[in-house]
Amino acid sequence: MTHPSLNVAALPLPPEKRRPHPVLDALDEIVAILTAEETLVSNLAKALDLLDAELDLRDGRVALLGPEGAGPGAGQPPETPTPVLKNLLGAGTPAAIRLGRKKTSLLAAPVWFDGKIIGLLTVHRPRQSKYARSLDENLRLLSLVANLIGPSLFACRRPANSGKAPEKPEARKIVGESAVLKSALAQARRVAPTNLSVLLRGESGSGKELFAQLIHDLSPRREKPFIKVNCAALPEGVLESELFGHERGAFTGAVAERKGRFELADGGTLLLDEIGDIPLSFQAKLLRVLQEGEYKRVGGSKTLKVDVRVIAATHCNLEAATARGAFRPDLYYRIAGAPIRLPALRERRDDIPLLANHVLARFNAENHRALTLHRSSMALLCRCAFPGNVRELENCLRGAATMARGAAVVESDFACRNRACFSGRLRRARLCLLPSRPPRIATALQGDCR
Repeated sequence: MTHPSLNVAALPLPPEKRRPHPVLDALDEIVAILTAEETLVSNLAKALDLLDAELDLRDGRVALLGPEGAGPGAGQPPETPTPVLKNLLGAGTPAAIRLGRKKTSLLAAPVWFDGKIIGLLTVHRPRQSKYARSLDENLRLLSLVANLIGPSLFACRRPANSGKAPEKPEARKIVGESAVLKSALAQARRVAPTNLSVLLRGESGSGKELFAQLIHDLSPRREKPFIKVNCAALPEGVLESELFGHERGAFTGAVAERKGRFELADGGTLLLDEIGDIPLSFQAKLLRVLQEGEYKRVGGSKTLKVDVRVIAATHCNLEAATARGAFRPDLYYRIAGAPIRLPALRERRDDIPLLANHVLARFNAENHRALTLHRSSMALLCRCAFPGNVRELENCLRGAATMARGAAVVESDFACRNRACFSGRLRRARLCLLPSRPPRIATALQGDCR
């Protein structure tokens, strides 16, 4: 069950273009109230009072769901039958409930945070309201308010008085609802049940390791090891020992026999990250084990057999590297059984709010904080180019959250607002290092390994 993307607070209009509007003004005030440096109970009480005074949505209550819910207004809202509540939460959409002969209706909306329902917001709507809003308009409005409350209500889900550690959001979760990401996920799910080798292609920081883990988890090898090795981080001599292992006395310092990554991954999956950076002289040895499933440890004479599914990942343009002789064509064809291209973050900008909320939720859980993201901060994130992709977004937001002094991460907490962000300089420097070529060709070769 997924929630709709309701990021109204992330798109503020310039002051000169704003028009007087009671609903927008009220939402503006609610955002300011919920991000104020006061207690959660006080902020929620003020926000619910404002719903009554400004929007004629009365007797607002917030119920916190789950066994750890001891928050403000926790428990079942009055006059609401339990089956109705279950149906409402199961659908995940706002609904109206008639209250017999009373002159009001009960409107209810689920409170979402990080892709899950964590609470319920209910209000009473007079049948004869002073505002001429339709029922659908009121439900949409209530849903917006419920999603603004979500990050604040998340603080109550930390079981501070239960003695239990806060539950961390899933670190390996692939977050996003964009079409390009869903397409890549669909390809990964289709190839996962097979033994076909997979080539994950994408810029640095785009989530290649997460996709490799997903493919392993959905494969018949899921109960076997998932082993990772970064090929770019190791020189040739060390890489051979790392992948194939070595015998005792094979070289200085080899005081004991050591299993390599292929042997450790036997029956499971081996991720060869940054495979485009493997030296040409070592590629023939790698090709043999991929083709025959056989290899020898460094310093050994015994041929070992192994059953491993290989997932390769690279940010390089392997076709260009093959054309200039830096990558073996036979190895290229061996690893590119099922190529999957991972989109850069700039190609799925609609996912930035979801990713930001997920990263902040993890930060809060890991650091026992209850920070929210101010709407100006969300707007700032949505405007950023993020050449480092999701990894850069995560590091950027974690750094800002670390520097936050109030209850919300505000725009001034970010490195780019303090002249401490060097991402743009790195990108410009990399472009300057490219050979002098016509602009279209130079852009196409930015992913080459050099």
